[in-house]
Amino acid sequence: MKENIKEIIRSLSETFEGGPWYGKSVMRKLENVPYIIGYKSCVPESHTVAQIVGHLIAWKKFAVEKLKGNNDYSLEIDTNDDWPNIEVHSQKEWEELKRELVATQGEIYELLNEKEDDSFLEEKVDGKDYNFGYLLKGLVQHDIYHIGQIGLIESQLKKKEMDSGVFKS
Repeated sequence: MKENIKEIIRSLSETFEGGPWYGKSVMRKLENVPYIIGYKSCVPESHTVAQIVGHLIAWKKFAVEKLKGNNDYSLEIDTNDDWPNIEVHSQKEWEELKRELVATQGEIYELLNEKEDDSFLEEKVDGKDYNFGYLLKGLVQHDIYHIGQIGLIESQLKKKEMDSGVFKS
């Protein structure tokens, strides 16, 4: 049976591109962020929206590699691999980055749909002290956390841009 897998896919999808109860999903939030904001930060030394998107991609790729059984793949917290230094200088680059995020999310769905039953959710993720169920539920929580960061950055930067005359309300 794949009831738990179906529920995880539903939760991942709702948070990523659906209509969650708390507001906008990741992609609905990102579709309203213009590239001119995507590469800026509110405070020096803080992350940009583009870097947050790169961070989301990094952890989704981690999940993909582990779901594929790649036991050699690892991702260390607070490294350049975890927080890639992504710079976006055009609408085209911004759209490419968002497409990579969507593609990585799609790969997770595909790999989960290939699973025979829910039993793999109890299997330990190689090199970690948690199982696949914990990892996948964590991806949902991770997306929600970063939706909030993106929203905060977007609102602060849009206000700055409007005040400077770049955007008109």
